[in-house]
Amino acid sequence: MNSIESLIKQGESQTLEFVASLNDKDIIASHVAALLNSGGGRLLIGVDDNKRVEGIPEAEKVVDELHSFLMKAISPRSLFSVGIEQVQGENQIIVIDVPGGKNTPFVANERVYLRSGSRTLTASGDDLQMLLQRRSAEVERWERRGAPVLTMEDLDKSEIQRTVQDALTGTRFEFRHPEDSEAVFSDLGMWNRGMLTNAADVCFGKRPAVRNPQIRVRAFALQTDKGGDYLDQADLNGPVTQVIEQARAFIHRNSPLTAQFLPDSLLRQNLEAYPDYVVREGLVNALAHRDYASFSSGATVLVYPARVEIWNSGRLPMGWRADKLRLPHASIPANPDTAHFLYIRNYMERIGRGTNKMIETCREMGLPAPTWAVDEDGITLTLHSRASIEAPELNLNKRQNRLLAELNPGSTITLSDYLKRFAGDVGDRQARRDLKELEAADLLKLIGKGRAAHYERTARNWKE
Repeated sequence: MNSIESLIKQGESQTLEFVASLNDKDIIASHVAALLNSGGGRLLIGVDDNKRVEGIPEAEKVVDELHSFLMKAISPRSLFSVGIEQVQGENQIIVIDVPGGKNTPFVANERVYLRSGSRTLTASGDDLQMLLQRRSAEVERWERRGAPVLTMEDLDKSEIQRTVQDALTGTRFEFRHPEDSEAVFSDLGMWNRGMLTNAADVCFGKRPAVRNPQIRVRAFALQTDKGGDYLDQADLNGPVTQVIEQARAFIHRNSPLTAQFLPDSLLRQNLEAYPDYVVREGLVNALAHRDYASFSSGATVLVYPARVEIWNSGRLPMGWRADKLRLPHASIPANPDTAHFLYIRNYMERIGRGTNKMIETCREMGLPAPTWAVDEDGITLTLHSRASIEAPELNLNKRQNRLLAELNPGSTITLSDYLKRFAGDVGDRQARRDLKELEAADLLKLIGKGRAAHYERTARNWKE
């Protein structure tokens, strides 16, 4: 069962809506606007209210048209992605991933909509007042603030041309006047009160760190897994897409290739230490969601012999923990204008599902799953190479060590089995915490949900 099939099984909720067909696009627009106004979620088209998968015939022929319709039907313009997923065999459905919108209220069909439980309702006068009060109380985010010293001459014109071209060749955005640079920035939300914004500097600035030093990304390659001398270092500065490409190249050139012999062949296949998709997604997430406002903020790439760490000074949404990133989750972009730009430029595919795909990609290639750690300084993503089949040093308790010693790779265990065999001296809450820690270290893999949930021992080693 893939992640979308798991969502269908859960049923409609505050963050999940099913629509059986494409017959009424205005209704689809109302659901998307409601999710934008209510913190985000997903819309599955081709699934009825009773969780039956009806499917969308030839979905690839209608998905772009639907995306264009929604872009025009919802105001103000916002970030959401429209894609196709295969479920229950040959059935195709359309999935719209909607992040929580920052510029509420969003309007469709000349109305404001909200989610109430599993329903989409027209906002009342009180609801509308609440949305407007919430927006007026919010401090203007850094990326929307005007940059008084930034001029068109400071921007990389080739990046502007590529952005317009990507929008013209794709269906992700439509500029009203693509030949007019000022109008292009206005459509992107990067022209505010007669001046370019900080987001324009991040996305298009030739050397944005001259004006905002915290924008630069520092990269280091270290001699050993515990640190040591620098083997390589770089100070990355420029339009955000160029910084992503520079950081991506830095990681690959400082990571050793690994060799693999194909079955029934004497030919050796050289493999990158890390899947390119995972490297790129990790960098995109770090630079799209990081904190740009403080001069003490930043982003760093550290390449060790057996792992890569990508740190940024961002924060998870209130109430979130790092383990939430391992599960399907709504997207709440910290910098929606920058995230929208990266989506138009095809650097973002599925809003809110990048972390899940990173885990799936690593598992498909026989690598340990990436791990995330969050503390008061920011968020650290760690990518583990083929050489790091051994887990990092962990402070495991006796219960966890006994479990790992007795459970062979591929074997499974449930929470109740763990309590009975290894954790009889602790309560249910501590036992759950034990298993979550082992899952975070990629020593166990969670399969299923609710009563069907169980853990599978991965092939990763550990030191007792």
